Amino acid sequence: MERIKDWKSYQKILNRQKRKKNNFASSIKLIGFLIFVILLAYGSVRMFYLGKSYILIRSKQFQGTGIRPINSIKDKDGAVKSAIMDFNPFLDAGFSIKSLKTYFKHNAPVFNEIKDGRYIQKIGGYTIVYTIKPVIQKETEKTFKEYAVPFGVMAAVNPDTGAVLGLVSYSRNKKRMNEISGLIPYPPGSLTKIITASAAIESKGFYPGFNICYNGGIYGTNKSYWKQNISTGLNRISFSLAFAKSCDVAFGKVAGFYVGKRLLMNYFNKFYFNKNIPFILNLQESRADVPNNFYRLELTGAGFENVKVTPLQAALISAAIINGGKLVEPYIIEKIIGPDGHTLYTHRGIKVLDDPITVKTAFILKQMMIKTITSGIGRPDFYNAYNQYMLPGVIAGGKTGTISGNNPEGLYQWFAGFGESNGKKIALSTLVIEKPVWRITGGGVAEKTLFAYFFKHNSLKIASLQEN
Repeated sequence: MERIKDWKSYQKILNRQKRKKNNFASSIKLIGFLIFVILLAYGSVRMFYLGKSYILIRSKQFQGTGIRPINSIKDKDGAVKSAIMDFNPFLDAGFSIKSLKTYFKHNAPVFNEIKDGRYIQKIGGYTIVYTIKPVIQKETEKTFKEYAVPFGVMAAVNPDTGAVLGLVSYSRNKKRMNEISGLIPYPPGSLTKIITASAAIESKGFYPGFNICYNGGIYGTNKSYWKQNISTGLNRISFSLAFAKSCDVAFGKVAGFYVGKRLLMNYFNKFYFNKNIPFILNLQESRADVPNNFYRLELTGAGFENVKVTPLQAALISAAIINGGKLVEPYIIEKIIGPDGHTLYTHRGIKVLDDPITVKTAFILKQMMIKTITSGIGRPDFYNAYNQYMLPGVIAGGKTGTISGNNPEGLYQWFAGFGESNGKKIALSTLVIEKPVWRITGGGVAEKTLFAYFFKHNSLKIASLQEN
């Protein structure tokens, strides 16, 4: 009997093991089945959308763009006329900027054909005439190429009208061109000091000779120095020189002890951060977020974090400094000519987005930006080895900015400023991203661009690259 009992116990053990194996196998089969169902469902959805996209693409394969195809035109009797165009960016009621904007979301403007001193682009049967100045467009492209910068951007505007005079994006590696654009926001570094200075001048009564006490060097983020009282410090620097030299700790203390979070955020908003700037191209929003933490607030006001700005908006901010404090709406299309040669659209009127600062504040900032070039951190870019100013007769000013970034990775070297001579004005921003070393700074690019604008424009003979 004992042997039978042992045999029965052994059978029970075998059965339990068999059930475990069967359960494990069933679980594996169930998991495999579920994965198969999920993959099948995912594949079906993907195939559906791929097929839908293919149909849409096939339906939009016509000369020009994919906005609105016109295969034929019929008269009142239904007879088919000869098609004068394969693409029409206009609605039946008239010209549609909206349809053209849709096109530019997927296609960058092309600046390679010049006629009558302007870049033009043929889209279907229509001719787009841009506001871009070929002389500065070509000079900037040439500079980026000659100095072999990994990435470079330039945006320039007419300060009074908002007309875009230059918009260059450059990548040494052509496969990475989509990583750089004048319409994408990047960390601005000390360009942020323009906003902090605006708030301090306009709302706290700061003036160029106001003295700021600080400890440590001009640059750096030593927390113990930044948290000291505004009146504490062995060193002293004037407000205008702190701007010109880009003194980090001084501006950190101004942002923390004087301006504060609410006021600083208010001035970011005045300059149209966190807002959509109307523009025909796909211009992204510049972003700013001022934290509650006191030290982080100081770092933000000095330009170390929490802010991103597009090169085009940086140019618009510079424009406000020399047009009396008006932030103007940018435009890049001067006119559009129809297939019959008639002008269908002409840009008219100056649109002011906001008045972020008064005329008085703009004047003070202008003088401080000029000092940045004459005796500040921007001087080496505008004076040669013999200490000679390289833009004679031109009043130039600006603000530099330097900060590390990772999209794309490298050292971001900015310049945002202006130039004017005999009533002729330009506001611009330049950005050079280098890694590991730099060959030319943003200020160096700006100087060459300004020189081309003021001194090469009249003598340059512009020839059309393509004939109609």
